[in-house]
Amino acid sequence: MAAMKHPTTREKVADSSDHETDFKLNSENLFKRQLPDSLQRYRSYCIIITLLGLIVRVIRISYPDQVVFDEVHFGKFASYYLERRFFFDIHPPLAKMYIAFIGYIIGYDGSFKFDYVGQPYVQNGEVLAPFVSYRLVNAILGTCIIPLVFESLKHLGCYASTCAFGALLFALDNAQVGQTRFIFLDTILLLSIMATLYSCIRFYKLQVVCTSSFTKEWYFWLVQTGFWLSCSMSCKYIGVMTYLSVGLLIIYNLYQLCMSRRCPSLRMFLRHFIQRLNYLVLLPFVVYLFWFWVHFKILKYGGDDNEFMSETFQDSLQFRSEYLGKIDQFQVNIYDNITIKHDVTSVFLGENSDIGLVVSANISSDVNAVWEVLPAFVDDNIDIGEELTLNEAVRLRNVESGKYLSYSNDENSHDYLMVADIPHTFDEYDYTVFQLLPVREIDAFHNVDTHRTVFKIFNEKAGAMIFVSSENSTTSVLNRESIRATRDPSEYCFAGNDWHVDTITNIDESRKQDIFDREVIDYPFFSKWSELQHAMFMYNNDLSSEHAFASHPSSWPLSLSGVLYWTNAEKRDQIYLIGNIITWWFQSFSLLAYALLILCDFVGVKLSNRLVPRYQEVVHGPLLFLFLAWGCHYFPFFLMERQKFLHHYLPAQMIACLFTALFWQTVICASEQNTQEETTEKCEETRGRLLWFYMFISVLVVSCFVFFAPLIYGWPILEPEQVRQREWFNIELNFT
Repeated sequence: MAAMKHPTTREKVADSSDHETDFKLNSENLFKRQLPDSLQRYRSYCIIITLLGLIVRVIRISYPDQVVFDEVHFGKFASYYLERRFFFDIHPPLAKMYIAFIGYIIGYDGSFKFDYVGQPYVQNGEVLAPFVSYRLVNAILGTCIIPLVFESLKHLGCYASTCAFGALLFALDNAQVGQTRFIFLDTILLLSIMATLYSCIRFYKLQVVCTSSFTKEWYFWLVQTGFWLSCSMSCKYIGVMTYLSVGLLIIYNLYQLCMSRRCPSLRMFLRHFIQRLNYLVLLPFVVYLFWFWVHFKILKYGGDDNEFMSETFQDSLQFRSEYLGKIDQFQVNIYDNITIKHDVTSVFLGENSDIGLVVSANISSDVNAVWEVLPAFVDDNIDIGEELTLNEAVRLRNVESGKYLSYSNDENSHDYLMVADIPHTFDEYDYTVFQLLPVREIDAFHNVDTHRTVFKIFNEKAGAMIFVSSENSTTSVLNRESIRATRDPSEYCFAGNDWHVDTITNIDESRKQDIFDREVIDYPFFSKWSELQHAMFMYNNDLSSEHAFASHPSSWPLSLSGVLYWTNAEKRDQIYLIGNIITWWFQSFSLLAYALLILCDFVGVKLSNRLVPRYQEVVHGPLLFLFLAWGCHYFPFFLMERQKFLHHYLPAQMIACLFTALFWQTVICASEQNTQEETTEKCEETRGRLLWFYMFISVLVVSCFVFFAPLIYGWPILEPEQVRQREWFNIELNFT
């Protein structure tokens, strides 16, 4: 019999290293363990916390009976959906269509337009909009997030008390409660994000535990993950951060498959990869496109927001006079006498006789602001009545003075425009020829309509674009804007260069055709979708103006300030969004402590190695995933230049609720003295320690919630001294 070969020291080290690597890359041991508590206990705790969350969300849901903060936008959009009137918004359509669907099923017609914050919903005893129904359904959906938080922690192997604690942090957070009580998009967004994380945890758990993949249950949770991912992105683009979170986990999971024996062949690995590609990339994209398809099918009539889109896009919308404020959209022809209005400042391109030949910005459309549209060249064979199109070169003759709009040849980068007599040289003539350039390339050679078509006025000879300048100069009268020209190509695309035809002063009655007779064109879906996407992103990036309650992301985790949502000076009550400060500080401390732990591991101190293996799995597995998910939903806001508010942190705060509960279970249950054996006595001892700790923190959380509750309910009315007591940190309240 051959002698048994004993492993060498090097082989032992290698085996140990391989075992440690396999251990680090797999959570099999973690997910194979049985739940530490009975199913009845989990069920009871979940029901109690969910009912508590429902109560705090629906109590006094009808107050105030006025428009609150962003209800002015999202309530209005719901009304537009019900009227099928096109509108423009920077957010994808799913959550807005959901709000409109509530109005549709209860028979609301969308007549109330949510015009301003504080607008009453009830007048003379008549309810003008179903605001209670809108708010109530939102509050119920916000409550549905609580069991998802609970179940996510449960499937991560947490004690029932830990699940209840994490759910309680979310259920009694002042900001989460306040945000889910009104007609906002955040409820659907938060529900979609939490459903995504829950589905992802269920899928990952099956992936690392099951001996075989591609089962019905495996596909079910994979499809659920992809579907809810798409819903997250279809509510607000913060859903892209959710996509990043899940993407990191899936990439890591594929790495696990490569390093384990579960993929014995390249063919098997490719099958895993393709299934994830199909259901986590292609499926979400198709579902995302589907909501836009529904969006376009519903909004078939033009509206006041048409101007955000191209002429071609607008031509695909049907016309209804009651939905369009400006109905005198007439085709402009060559030889028409027109007034040209600046799109931003609303001044008119005109001639001012008081200052000689210089073109000025006229406040009113008087006789000095009327221009005749002439062909670019005298020998152009153009009949009266020929339509004017974009990209066409024309000359503009002032009807009052008979002089031509002309570029003033100057060496300065910003030059003036003049009115000149009939030119005597070719160069002088070319300076009187201007092109009407489209703002969007897709509108090239589109007919020019009054009030509707936006264009830029460009002199090709000088390479100069006409714009409005507010600089005080000798050409300005009473410090009004003056008309200038820029030859700097970097300034060609500025919105300050945009103009439109306001009126046709010599229009014939026979040309006042009924606008209803206009042909509606068929604009392909993908062209429509891509144009809307571009407009949404461009406008979103332009939201950089100051706001009294905008805040920097660095202040969010500690809830140092909030947002005033509504106020009533007569009754001295107000609604102010602020987080549960005890919860948010406790979460921030937990996140910081974990970050330091991981940092120590990274630099070689290896503090986590002092934990028993089952808790090392938690530190490098679920906790790391939740920490990265929190970071993915928080840190990108530092890169954004648009306005930012406290409610943008709510998805990250929701994830921090899961993280905090799991982190403190790991800290309390794991120590250097722990053993891997889990006896009944030891489980009871652990359960008792957790319960006492959670009860202590919960008392503080509940106390803080109650203390700040008047700010999210607007009731009871606080005395000035009581208001001042709630002005913690940078919180600025009214009626102090």
